[in-house]
Amino acid sequence: MDVDGKRPVKNPKSPGTMKIVLGLFFFVFIICVGCFCLAALRRQGAEVQAAAKPVVDSPLETYTRLVSYVVKPGDTFLSILSKNGAPVEMAMTFHNALKPLGLSSLFPGDSCVLMMSKTGSVSGFSLLSKLQQWYHISIDSSKVRASKALASVTTQRCVVRGILSSSLSQDLFDLGVGDACVSKFADIFAWDINFFVDPQKGDSFQILFEKKYAEGRFIGYGEILAATYVNSGHCFNAFGMKKGNGSLAYFDADGKSLQKEFLKAPLHFNHISSHFSLHRLHPVLGIIRPHLGIDYAAPVGTPVYSAADGKIAFAGNKGGFGNFIAVTHGGAFETTYGHLSAFARGIRAGEHVVQGQCIGYVGQTGLATGPHLDYRMTKCGVFVNPQTVVLPSKQNVLDEDSNVFLAIKTEYDAILSYRFVGQEGCFPLDVLASIPLNRFAKAKES
Repeated sequence: MDVDGKRPVKNPKSPGTMKIVLGLFFFVFIICVGCFCLAALRRQGAEVQAAAKPVVDSPLETYTRLVSYVVKPGDTFLSILSKNGAPVEMAMTFHNALKPLGLSSLFPGDSCVLMMSKTGSVSGFSLLSKLQQWYHISIDSSKVRASKALASVTTQRCVVRGILSSSLSQDLFDLGVGDACVSKFADIFAWDINFFVDPQKGDSFQILFEKKYAEGRFIGYGEILAATYVNSGHCFNAFGMKKGNGSLAYFDADGKSLQKEFLKAPLHFNHISSHFSLHRLHPVLGIIRPHLGIDYAAPVGTPVYSAADGKIAFAGNKGGFGNFIAVTHGGAFETTYGHLSAFARGIRAGEHVVQGQCIGYVGQTGLATGPHLDYRMTKCGVFVNPQTVVLPSKQNVLDEDSNVFLAIKTEYDAILSYRFVGQEGCFPLDVLASIPLNRFAKAKES
């Protein structure tokens, strides 16, 4: 209290207050300066980073679109590229770049991919050939680079089953299976079934086969692993087992080879015009005489194959038989082929032939009223009916391979007999792979 008795009043601008104000001011100032410097450093760093990084187009900016194309008959590099605006010089450059890699031309079914730049020009080219090779071409600084690599090939096992309603080829086509598989199927049973005359409406078939894919695209059929065909109530089975050379040999359920020493018929024919008979009216001579062979009617020029491995004993003209070939097979059998229009190249007496080798062509030389093959067979010098004679099989499953064959047969039989019982169509095995086999076994029993 002062002498007047009044409380003293503090000076707002006293030294203590000034120190506090100045401290706050400097604190705010330092923060502002720090933020400003930090922002400047960030801008500078971004500019340096942008200057160091080259300016390039992203893939989406470089390639505005990809054009895919499947090569058709008559297509060339020039025609495909020109359709997409590429000049002739570029087509020739691409063609010359691919030649050293083994690709000199395109083939129907090859797949192409053209990479189009943002300016609308072709800036890259890729080709997946039917040989499962990828070929790539890119343009880098006006320099063309070409490379090739094997395509990724996968194999899928499939089953097809159905009832014959028209022809095997047509019915399998309707189920989504191509002629290449049909041909393999017919070849497997060629020694027991002639698919030109034997099949009957209502016959049933099942095939376990492989389909091959490259980069997801179907490229063809692999092996037929197993098959069954029921012809007029008689069931024929085939189970494939690999031989030492990697190829498949086919055996029936008892392990007997399906491949016989002789083909059931030595050609693809239209129909049998004359059967084996001891009393036939000769169509030219008009007299009753034996016909000790089979006449297979077929167009002139149809290939004729050797029915079995052997050696040509005669090849030339033989009177009423016209152009004629005789083939000996070991010591017991001989086959003859008459009325040929011509002989295959290299066919002469003394030459060795193998089963299925073309030896001549259907004609109507000699005493013949129309084009056909007169096919005959003798056993120990006696004529036999080629359609009914029991012919020996080639090598059956060896004793040391019996366990392997049994395992293969068990697996394939389970697939064919149970997994798709009661269903017609073509099925990849993985479609029903998760369903237990015993479920289908019960369905089969019922």
